[in-house]
Amino acid sequence: MLSDGILRMQDSATMSFAAKVIEKKQQGIDIINFTVGEPDFPTPENIKLAAIKAINENKTKYTLNTGIIELRQAFANYMKQQWNLEYNTDEIIVSTGAKQAVFNAVQAIVNEEDEVLIPLPAYPSHVEMVNFANGDPVLIETSEENSFKVTAKQIEENITPKTKALILCNPNNPTGAVYTKDELLKIAKVVTEHDLYVISDEVYEQLVYDDIPFTSFASLSEEIKNRSVIVNGVSKAYSMTGWRLGFSAAPKEISKGMAKLQSHSTSNPTTITQYAALEALTNGHEGVIEMVKEFSKRRDVIYEAITGINKLSTPKPNGAFYLFVNVKNYLTGDKITSSLDLANYLLDEARVAVVPGSGLGMEGYVRISYSTSMENILEGMDRLKNALSKIK
Repeated sequence: MLSDGILRMQDSATMSFAAKVIEKKQQGIDIINFTVGEPDFPTPENIKLAAIKAINENKTKYTLNTGIIELRQAFANYMKQQWNLEYNTDEIIVSTGAKQAVFNAVQAIVNEEDEVLIPLPAYPSHVEMVNFANGDPVLIETSEENSFKVTAKQIEENITPKTKALILCNPNNPTGAVYTKDELLKIAKVVTEHDLYVISDEVYEQLVYDDIPFTSFASLSEEIKNRSVIVNGVSKAYSMTGWRLGFSAAPKEISKGMAKLQSHSTSNPTTITQYAALEALTNGHEGVIEMVKEFSKRRDVIYEAITGINKLSTPKPNGAFYLFVNVKNYLTGDKITSSLDLANYLLDEARVAVVPGSGLGMEGYVRISYSTSMENILEGMDRLKNALSKIK
């Protein structure tokens, strides 16, 4: 009855757990939620006002399938200013969130049985998008010792004649890892030698700490730019998750294929959101700076708390707002043998919600988001420590 693409897709391994979190909250139980992948800050006032202005000016009709020209030009200007990358507006597509941009790219590039390299741990939708395209995800497990960053050597070792592309998430969800320019150059060399495409999900690129420079993959060389689909959006940096707006920048032929798909699926993103995003790109940077400062403080506090708990470890993240925490030493009891078991235990015992690493491709870990208040972080870490101390 169902298509092969749908049958190849897996349900989210954490859906039942997420439903349990919601159920407990609906029961009035005080849950400190470290699972949420969105800033807890309100959308800046000037961005909200731009949306209201668009409504009042009756900018509520269809736009071009690929988005209003002003917004595509604004993103082209941003890429030029940040990375000295030249994109024409016909190489840029505005989509309904960065997730749709990745989906469009995968469907435009991947044929049946094409292999797509995906480092683990991974954002699970990246894997399932390849499955839907009837491609074959090739999952490459990274190491905690290397801050969960895939190496050029690992990539080369997994390339076969069927390999078509690499999906890179940088800064990374779920680990917060940020690749250095040198690391990316080594990956780019392998990509070029083996004639691969790269879909680089860079939606967290403004959320980087400790003055570490971020490098967009396409900025490495003109040849790499011609092999790259860069994905970005306004959800994270401008606290606009529910507005649903993303961007892609890619060579014209690939963008044309992505636009064709979007024209037959969602057409244009919400017109009102496009005008809000235009304000974000042109006048929203100061709000980003303040948010990054606060996230950096939270990261320092939660990192010290986690590494201060006996038998827990995690690399210090340089970007996004996640830690990927090694909990293997606590998976030893009769009832707690997996990260999902541990997540359920913490939810019931500590009233703390974390994301099981099994749903992100690596067992023995949990993802903890610090996109919540400092008060919640301090209380949640106390609860976590007390609950773990009871595991024998």
